[in-house]
Amino acid sequence: MNLPIVYHQHYVAPLPDGHRFPMPKFGKLYQLLLQEDIATPKQFHTPDLPPLEWLHLVHTPDYVQAYCEGTLEPKAVRRIGLPWSPALVKRTCTAVGGTILTAKLALSQGLACNTAGGTHHAL
Repeated sequence: MNLPIVYHQHYVAPLPDGHRFPMPKFGKLYQLLLQEDIATPKQFHTPDLPPLEWLHLVHTPDYVQAYCEGTLEPKAVRRIGLPWSPALVKRTCTAVGGTILTAKLALSQGLACNTAGGTHHAL
């Protein structure tokens, strides 16, 4: 069995110059896996955005709306640790879709990997 790997180009969202978070690592990991023949293009699966209702299972609808529209209180944005942008919203939601897809693939194939890991923890 070839390991199913979940990746989306939206896993990389632009950050301001000099920002300490290494956002490019997600795209670099994808490129490295291919360039070093660790994975083949056929192993990669592209996630969809999750339904809004799924986001409401873990966050209040008001929070989800404020996050998606960029109207969170400054304190909440600071707690996230990354500056808000439409690209970051797309990245975040795509990563949630990736987690869901990875879980489904792992359940059906025994193991899977999501390359979006490492936003809040080391990668």
